[in-house]
Formats: sequence, structure tokens, C-alpha cells
Amino acid sequence: MSNDASIVSTSTAPVNAEAMVLGATNTAGTSSGFIGGGQFGYNYQFSHLFVAGFEADIQGLSGAHKRSSSAIPLLDDREREGAGIASVVTNSTTTRDLSYLGTLRARIGVLAVPSFLLYATGGLAYGGVKSDTTIAQSVTNTTSSPPSTLTSGSFSGTRVGYVVGGGGEWMLSSNWSAKLEYLHYDLGSATYATGGLANNLEQASLQGGGTAAVATSSKVRFNDNIVRVGVNYHFN
Repeated sequence: MSNDASIVSTSTAPVNAEAMVLGATNTAGTSSGFIGGGQFGYNYQFSHLFVAGFEADIQGLSGAHKRSSSAIPLLDDREREGAGIASVVTNSTTTRDLSYLGTLRARIGVLAVPSFLLYATGGLAYGGVKSDTTIAQSVTNTTSSPPSTLTSGSFSGTRVGYVVGGGGEWMLSSNWSAKLEYLHYDLGSATYATGGLANNLEQASLQGGGTAAVATSSKVRFNDNIVRVGVNYHFN
């Protein structure tokens, strides 16, 4: 599952606020999981070559997808005696999870040989989604050591989108077939608040003084690519 999580800032105090969350320089992501479920459908062969029909399926998924980013903007404070270049270090981690996925799809295919069907498919997708974001921030390389700040937020709900793909299905006998299928689904995006961050710049001896604060939010897209293998029973 690709993760497009990003941190968006809205400045609520003087100068240095925007630098507190901008300038991401490093990102890393991990993902793992398992999928399993069932389906039913109907096929109609309207010539010796072409088959059309529909399928509906639902599957449960396990495993989460995590993405981390690090931003280190530099704040020049050399105008103050004994000061130098300070860094506002912002680390954010977003975990995204899809608990179940269902689709309702049309399917059309061509019989490459009598026992092998190549097909394209597409239609409606829906699923239960969840995302959590944690943001930690600290000011370093200063004449003092202000405490780190931490904030977080989450989102959960049911999303509806689309799915497209294709595959191949082999008839193993008059009633049994096996298939290999690729699907791409997109359940859209969600934006949710992840709280506020504030640093006392006077304590950090940073130019501009006062408390710099930002309100943060995360935007996450729920989409992915699936390759799956299945076995079908045909009620002729």
C-alpha cells in the first residue's frame, strides 16, 4: 500500500513557525500483510471467443503500512552573542491500515484457448481504513536545550472508490477453475488534524523570540496493488 502521508503547517506565531515543519529531507517506508476472503459471480459466454459477467468479493487484510519522515530546517541565530546555527528537528511517523476490502466488478474476457480465459475487470471498491500519525519535534544546536514536543492524531472510517485490473483463469475440470489476478484499488484520501506543536524560542535563544507554534494535519491516500490466487467452483 503506497503511503502519501504529509505534514501541513499553519503558522500561529512569529517568524520561525513555518520552518518548524517544512523541509523534509528523509523518508522511509515499510509494509507487510496477508489477504484472504471469498467471492461469487456470474459468467455468460456470448460467442466461441468472448465471455462477460460480474464478480463480487470481500476479503480481510492483516498488517500495517508505516512511513516515517525527518525534517531538519536550519535557523540562523548568529546575530545573538554566542549563538549559531540552530536546527528544528521534526520526525513524523504515519501508520496506515486496511482492515477489509470489498469489490463489485464487471468482467469481460477472451478465450485464448478453450480452457484459458484472459480478462479485464473494473468497478466499485469499498473498505474499512485507519491511519495514525505521531509527530515529535525538538530544537538542537542551541545555547540551551528546550524540551521536545509531541503531538498525534488518527482517522478511521469506511471509504468508497474504484478498482481496475485483469487476470487469467484456467479450467481445471468441468466445475473447477484456478485464477491469477491483479487489482489496483483507490479509496481516496483523508485529511485529519494531528494537534499543535510549540517551541519557546526565547529559551532556545533563537532570533525572533517568543513562542513559535504551528497547527498540523496529515493527508493520507488509501490505495494499493494486489496480486492474488484463487480457486472457483462453477455451478454449470
